[in-house]
Amino acid sequence: MRILAILLALSSSLFAAQPNVLFILIDDFGSRDLGCYGSTLYETPNMDRLAASGAKFTQAYVAYPRCVPSRFAIFTGKHPARVQGENDSPHVEPDRDATIGQAFKAAGYNTFYCGKWHLGEGASNPDQMGFDTIVAAGAAGATRSFFAPYTISKSKGHDEKDAIVGLDDAPEGEYLTDRLTQETLKFIESSKDKPFCAVLAHYAVHTPIEAKKHLTKRYEEKLATMPKAAVEWEKESAGENQLVQNNATYAAMIESVDNGLGRLLGQLKKLGIEDNTIIVLASDHGGLSARGNNRGVATSNRPLRAGKGHLYEGGLRIPFLVRWPGNIKPGTEIATPVSTLDLMPTLAAMTGIALPNLAGTDGQNLVPLMQNGTAPARDTFYWHNPAPRPASTGDLFSSAIRVGDLKLLDFPGEKRLELYDLATDPGESKNLADERPTDRDRLLTKLNEWRKEVGASMVEKVKKKK
Repeated sequence: MRILAILLALSSSLFAAQPNVLFILIDDFGSRDLGCYGSTLYETPNMDRLAASGAKFTQAYVAYPRCVPSRFAIFTGKHPARVQGENDSPHVEPDRDATIGQAFKAAGYNTFYCGKWHLGEGASNPDQMGFDTIVAAGAAGATRSFFAPYTISKSKGHDEKDAIVGLDDAPEGEYLTDRLTQETLKFIESSKDKPFCAVLAHYAVHTPIEAKKHLTKRYEEKLATMPKAAVEWEKESAGENQLVQNNATYAAMIESVDNGLGRLLGQLKKLGIEDNTIIVLASDHGGLSARGNNRGVATSNRPLRAGKGHLYEGGLRIPFLVRWPGNIKPGTEIATPVSTLDLMPTLAAMTGIALPNLAGTDGQNLVPLMQNGTAPARDTFYWHNPAPRPASTGDLFSSAIRVGDLKLLDFPGEKRLELYDLATDPGESKNLADERPTDRDRLLTKLNEWRKEVGASMVEKVKKKK
C-alpha cells in the first residue's frame, strides 16, 4: 500500500509539473481587430489583458490566407503547399499527417476540441486525430446562424453551409460563441486535476455577421460619434478593399469572443491553475476586407494591404498572443517574423512532449525567442495560392516569398512581379520590382526552387464559391 501511495504521489507531482494548454483560434480575425493592435472601434479588454501578461507578436504570419490550408498548417506543422495540389482544401489524412492533439494525447494529456475543425470527416475527424472529446467539430466551415437553432440560416446566402452537428439541444436564441465558451469551461472544470490540451476554435468572427442586438446597438452609437471617412474603398486586385473599420455587428461579435476569454481567464484563476496554463490566441488568417463582387465585408486591415484570400500582408498577418506564466515576461512585444507553422514545435518544447513521427517539420521552436529574444535561424517565408477566388474575395493566382524585409509576389496568370521593402513600406504601396532587379531576380529564383521542392501546383484552379 505504501508503494502504491508513493507512486500515486509521484504521478500527481508529475501531472502538476506539466503545464496545461488552452489554444483559442478565432476565425477570419484580422491583425488590427484588437485594441492592443490598434483598433479604435473594437473593444477587447480581455485580449488586451492577455497581451499585457505575456507576449504579443507584431509580425505573425499564417501559412495560407484561407481557412482550410491555414488550419492544416497550424495543426500538423506542415506547409499546405506540400499536399495541396490544385485544391485549396487539404484535409488531414491519418496515414500522412499527425496533429497537435495526437502529440498531447500520446503524452498523457486529456485532449479537447471545440468548434470549427473543417479538416475532413470520417477518419479525418478530430476524435480520430488525437482529441478525446469533441464538441461541434466536423466538416462545417461556418455556422448557418450564430443563434440557435444553428441548422437554420437567418442570413441570406448562408443556407449552403454544412450544418454544425452535436448542438441539437441548444435552446432557441442561444448564441454560438457563448455555447462554445461554456463547453470549454465544462471541460476545463472536469480536467483540472490532470494536464489538458484544450482547443477552442470559434466559428466567430466568420460570416454570417450576426451578433447580440444590445451590443450591436452600442457600437452603432459609438460609430455615430466617430469621424466618417471620406473614402471607404480602394481598388484591389480583381475587386476592391475596405479602408475603414465601420461594421457595428462585427464589432459586437468580437466583443462576445472577448467576453468568453474573460470567463476562461476567470475560471483558470478560480481553479488555481492559471499559473500552470499556457494560453495561445491566434487567427487562421487576415480579416475579411476585400471582395470581388458586392458581398458584404467585415473589417479593414489597413494600414496593411488587402485581406482574406490575398498574399498581401493584410491577408497573411494575424494577432498572435502567448501567455506562459513564469517563463515569458509580461508585456513582451516581439517584432521578429514568425509563422503559425511554428506553433506545433513550440508547444512541444514548452510542455516537454515529443512530436509524432508524421508531424510536419516546416516550423521552428519559438521558446528561445519568447524567453530571451534569440530568433530562429530563419529569414525566409513562403506562400502559395493555387486556388484564388476573384469573384468573392478578389484575390488572384499567386505565390510570395519574404527574405529579411524584402517581399516578392509572383502573379503567374498576370505575368507580373511585385517587390516591397516591408521595413519602410508595410502597406505594400510602392512596387520596387523594376528599381531593384537584382533583388527581384534573387527572390524569384529562391521562390521557384521552393515551389519545385514542395511540389506546389502551378495550375490555377479558380474557386467560385465564397
